[in-house]
Amino acid sequence: MLEDIRKSLDNNLNLTREVKARLFELVVIFNNKFPKIDLKNLDNRLKTLKIQKSDKFLNNDISMYDFKNNILHVNTKEMEKAYDVRHVLMFELINMIASTNYYMGFDTDGRLEALNIGYTEILANYLVGNNGEIQVYPEEAIMANMVSTIVGSDNMFNSYMNNDSRILLNKLVEAGVEL
Repeated sequence: MLEDIRKSLDNNLNLTREVKARLFELVVIFNNKFPKIDLKNLDNRLKTLKIQKSDKFLNNDISMYDFKNNILHVNTKEMEKAYDVRHVLMFELINMIASTNYYMGFDTDGRLEALNIGYTEILANYLVGNNGEIQVYPEEAIMANMVSTIVGSDNMFNSYMNNDSRILLNKLVEAGVEL
């Protein structure tokens, strides 16, 4: 699969050589930590991924992955600040891995957006850390960590990677949380 991803990146004319190399490095890190996760979806997305500069009118955050159009928006003003770019790219790469054509991770209807963001942040921190002076989503990560403690880390991970919010929601109900 890694060789397929390398070819997909090489054939993507929308990305610079440097971006392709950085993305591939992060894919290898992800694959080494989570070898059982199927990367076919990511491979398909990397074939046509575009990166576009944006501003605060589109996105106040440093980056935003538009899974419907397969575009990674990067806020140029935020990029000037002290973010860990490697962490930001891993965060968005995880979003690509966990995307369908309709939603990302376990956020199937928008109710779990902050939790989804926080869990993505936890995964990115786990994989590459965050050496930036600015932490991207610290509050969301704390919330996701607390929920993960309640539902179990394996259930949280499976719900996220399998795009199945029912796993997470059922475990929350079992723990006595009213939804």
